[in-house]
Amino acid sequence: MEKDTKNFYQITEAAHACGVSRSTLMRMEEKGLLTPAYIAPESRRRYYDNHNVARILQIEKLKSMGLSAEEITDYFTCGGEVSKPLAVLENRLRDLRRSVEELRLRASEEPRISIEMMCLPAVTCLLRQCTGHTIAEKYADMYEFYSACIRRSCILSDEPLFTISERKDYLEGYISNQPYPYTVCVPVRLESAPADAVVLPECRVLSVLYCGDYSGIDEAWLALGREVKARKLTPAGFPRVLGIVAPYTGREIETRRYCSRLVLPVAE
Repeated sequence: MEKDTKNFYQITEAAHACGVSRSTLMRMEEKGLLTPAYIAPESRRRYYDNHNVARILQIEKLKSMGLSAEEITDYFTCGGEVSKPLAVLENRLRDLRRSVEELRLRASEEPRISIEMMCLPAVTCLLRQCTGHTIAEKYADMYEFYSACIRRSCILSDEPLFTISERKDYLEGYISNQPYPYTVCVPVRLESAPADAVVLPECRVLSVLYCGDYSGIDEAWLALGREVKARKLTPAGFPRVLGIVAPYTGREIETRRYCSRLVLPVAE
């Protein structure tokens, strides 16, 4: 026997009340986010109650905050526990603040440097060992490995390409012109990473954000070395250079708009 549906809302009514489309409610149901109050056995017509409407509004709000369907499902499954979504949003806020910082530096007409302690998030990447010194050598190696990763059908992450440089000259207050080993790193998505991908764990780092053409990159390295000594920090690994805005990110970008982040893992 079918229920009396006079106190329920049809899908078009519920969708209209929430300012979304009928197809949006169907997608919510497909993703396990929403279960109609009643589905007629024969017609398969969906009916919704006040709890459904309130839930739809909550889902839309959580989506607007940047949470994924999986994260929203977990929120409801855990009875409204907010620690996980809060951590997700705090991480995104941190990333947004850094993006704003990067854009502010890039807006300047002169090369600029910004220094801070920060937590570098974990990254999954493919690695290739190389040796060289010049920026041209590093980019040649980076482009070649980048192409190799694409050709092997890797699903790339939107994290910037970076190198890990096995050098210590900057800590001594000078920049050597001798070749040194470095690792080219191409970030890939964790969920589809190939077996030879490596996860570099989250770590505390001293960061020097440099915006400008590469003629000033040596000064950024020296600034990193000076800050290590001034703050009495102990290196906990080799430094990385993240190409946030670099030749590979767009042919149209002016060299004075390039942006690199030099980060040195340090002991807690």
